[in-house]
Amino acid sequence: MQNRHIYINSASACCSAGCTSEEIFRAILNGISGVQKHKGYLVNGEESAIGKMTYASSFDTLLLDNVQKVLMQSELKTFENTLLLVGTSVGGMTWAEKQFIKDEGSYENIVLEKQSMQSISLTLQQHFTFKDAITFSTACTSSSNAIVFAKEILEAGAYSEVLVVGADSISYTTVNGFNALGVLSKACATPFDLDRTGMNVAEGIGVLLLSTHPSDIELLGVGCSSDAYNITHPEPEGNGAKDAMSNALKNAGLKARDIDYINAHGTGTIANDSSEAQAILALFPHRPYVSSTKSITGHTLGACGAIETIISMHVLRQQIVPSNHNLKIKEIASLNTTQTNIKTEVNRVLSNAFAFGGNNVSIVLQRVVDEN
Repeated sequence: MQNRHIYINSASACCSAGCTSEEIFRAILNGISGVQKHKGYLVNGEESAIGKMTYASSFDTLLLDNVQKVLMQSELKTFENTLLLVGTSVGGMTWAEKQFIKDEGSYENIVLEKQSMQSISLTLQQHFTFKDAITFSTACTSSSNAIVFAKEILEAGAYSEVLVVGADSISYTTVNGFNALGVLSKACATPFDLDRTGMNVAEGIGVLLLSTHPSDIELLGVGCSSDAYNITHPEPEGNGAKDAMSNALKNAGLKARDIDYINAHGTGTIANDSSEAQAILALFPHRPYVSSTKSITGHTLGACGAIETIISMHVLRQQIVPSNHNLKIKEIASLNTTQTNIKTEVNRVLSNAFAFGGNNVSIVLQRVVDEN
């Protein structure tokens, strides 16, 4: 494998907190959450606090718009020589629910592809031409694993550009599934807070174009691990999370002290936050800033890796570490969780995504400084 540097050339995102990545980051800095209470999702009839996009455009239209925006921002004319990598956990579940539950419950005119994990890819390939397409579905690390593969295949020289799309829509099945696990919060989530009550299911779209063409953001390292502990519960001491972060540092050629900020997975559940906090404390003795942005965006499931990579890009560009919205009482005082926005020098960011089954992914980004 050749020693190629991999960069993020253009990016776009949309979620309940904003319809552009700039709007999302402003909402994060201003503490304006996209998580609101909605009826009609829980089978018991209660309200659920979720991050639902309430824009006039449909989810598919927003998906196409964000991909088109990335194409327009890039130096490409088409995606015909580009590999498409999609990360999704919901896939076509929302479409299937609409046909079988919300509409007539008809089994006629079924389009199987629209119900599968290939649904997002199918929609995109109906409007854009790609060289090839692969879909990743590893729960909440889906788009993070797509980014990992993008880096590997670009380093191998198999492609010049790779488009990563993380996309998940609100699904009744998903909301009720998390509710059955007892991890849904009835209010906006408060990651790393002593009194946190759970997470908020959300929807969102994150699109990144990666290549070897230099830009101001370098994808410096990626790391993966597997807890092999429990299908829904993270390893309590955070050993798997620690391994993923350590592997990302090794892949980037960095030491722990080189990381200035960690964009935590930080879902707001008791188990996740405790496990991740222990992993960070064990690996980073210099105590870098830590915050979770899910209190603003909600947990966008398979899209969170892509969306939070884009958020991390804004941290590097604007040199601002965002606060942990609504964090009042720190569960672990020694974890350097921010309670205000901090203007400081940020050169390297590590972003975490952890999923069911103990599937862990960490991504390291670096700000490229123009020396001219």
